[in-house]
Order: sequence, then C-alpha cells, then structure tokens
Amino acid sequence: MRKYLFLLFIFLLLSACGRSAPLPGWQENGYRQLENYKTYFLSGREDSSEPHFLKALREIAAGNDMNLLSLAYLTKYGLHAAALESFDTADFARLYRQAPIPANMAYCHFLKGNFTAVDPSLLSARYAGVLKAALAKDPVLAARELAAIEDPLSRLIACGVWVRYLPYDEPILQIALSTASDNGWKRPLWAYLDRLQNYYEAKGDTAQAGMIRDRLLLLKKMN
Repeated sequence: MRKYLFLLFIFLLLSACGRSAPLPGWQENGYRQLENYKTYFLSGREDSSEPHFLKALREIAAGNDMNLLSLAYLTKYGLHAAALESFDTADFARLYRQAPIPANMAYCHFLKGNFTAVDPSLLSARYAGVLKAALAKDPVLAARELAAIEDPLSRLIACGVWVRYLPYDEPILQIALSTASDNGWKRPLWAYLDRLQNYYEAKGDTAQAGMIRDRLLLLKKMN
C-alpha cells in the first residue's frame, strides 16, 4: 500500500513536470502526512491520526490535484476496511465528479464490497484473485489468494473487505490476525480477535471463545 501510493505520487508528478523536475513540497508533505496518518491509525492512536490526515488534505489541496485527493481518501477507506470499520464515501464521490478516474472508482467499489461493479482490468493486480474468489463466494480460494498477497497492508485490506461482506472461516481470520500481529498493528489486531471470538461462539466452541476473550482483555489491559 505504501509503495503503491508513493509510486502514484511520483508517476503523476513526472507525467506533469518531466523526469528532472524536483518533487514539489506539497506532494512531499502530503505523502509524509499520509504515512504518519497510516502509522498512527494502525497503532490505535486515533486522536493522533486524524490531524495528520487533515494536514495531508491541506497539503494536497494546495496543489489543486483532485486525483491525489481522491487517492488520499481511498487510502483512508482502505485503512478502515483493514480494521473492519465502516466508512462514508461521500467525500470521494464529490472528488470523483471533479476527476473521474475509473481505476479509483473500481478500488472504491472493491472496498465497499460492490464486487459485481468492479472492472477487473482497472483493479490493482494484487486484488485480482480475491475479486475472483469474491464473485464466486469461495472462502477456500479466498484464503489462498489472501495469503499470496505480498504487501501486508494490502493483504489486510483484502481480508477486511472479505470479512465485512462475505462468508468467512477461521483460516481467513488467522491470515488477518497473523498479518496484524506480525506488523504490530494494534487497531486491526483487536478487531480481528473480537471477530474470532464471535466466530468461535457462533460455532459453539465456548472454550476457544473464552481463550480469545481473555487474550483480548489482557492485551487491552496492557495498552
């Protein structure tokens, strides 16, 4: 996700200014603030994360680039999806009317679980297998495709999309938990532990549900 966003910034800049042009301060600052937002969000420091997003918007808005503003909001939505949280796409919709980039809308549809509306040719290739599994509603295929996504944040975003909108099983939850814990991403970690507890309870496995509940309480106590 980080590399993807950075390359988009660089590509758009070089397309407009030529390869020898220095990176404008507003793009550097906007990207840096988005990175700070991502870090604070995933670590569960919500009060500290939102100011960085607002600063990123101000920096990018100074450059009058509606596409990069759209990408900033899609970054935010992706993080919420990774943490199993809902989000309102009204701001993106307004920006899309100003800069109707079909690939941006394809990604937005994917994040919102509107899988039949996604043009596979416009969606990032890293999500192609997950989209195929989603259209087939096949959790076994989904688990394989999710595990194959190399970028951990992209993998967690795809896990979040699947868990929010489609039938899931323990392997999918475990992929998400491993990704979150390996990277120290507390906010999504707690969300998936809570979902795993609910999964065990729904299966009637009270022992496992109790273990997960106790683990989550211990982790929150140490926060």
